[in-house]
Amino acid sequence: MPRVGTLVLVCGLPGSGKTTFAKRLEQETHAIRMCPDEWIEALLADLNDRDEKNRLRDAVENLQWDLTKGYLAKGLTVVLENGFWTEEERSQYAMEALELGAQIQLFAMDSSDLDELWRRIEIRNQSLDTVTWVMVREDHESSWAGYQAPTEEEIAFYDDGGFL
Repeated sequence: MPRVGTLVLVCGLPGSGKTTFAKRLEQETHAIRMCPDEWIEALLADLNDRDEKNRLRDAVENLQWDLTKGYLAKGLTVVLENGFWTEEERSQYAMEALELGAQIQLFAMDSSDLDELWRRIEIRNQSLDTVTWVMVREDHESSWAGYQAPTEEEIAFYDDGGFL
């Protein structure tokens, strides 16, 4: 089966630069960028409703993945910036893309320095247009312990990618 499109997975914790990198790739490669946070915010009736924000996450990511598979089948490049916190999640997306014949790329943003990530998040908090994604360190840091950064071996599996 000939290869069709290219799937680009961008992984990392909040504040690591996923969206900045994904936007740059979108411009440089004329890719389609899928950002769950942007879609979720557009759907929220109450921008402060955390429960609804959390409820929408899976639905939006699943919808974006369905669209992505169609775009890949048409030979397009799609950048997903979901975060991809676990190797299992990254592998699931990669294997489905490979079944379509797509090339796969994985870029891992540096998420090792939580203090630096929080410095960036605080700067971002001040520039946000809405309160939807304002973050407070105490609300999030404990859940980030579950982040599994890709290994060199995992990155080597992909057609392209690396650590940024």
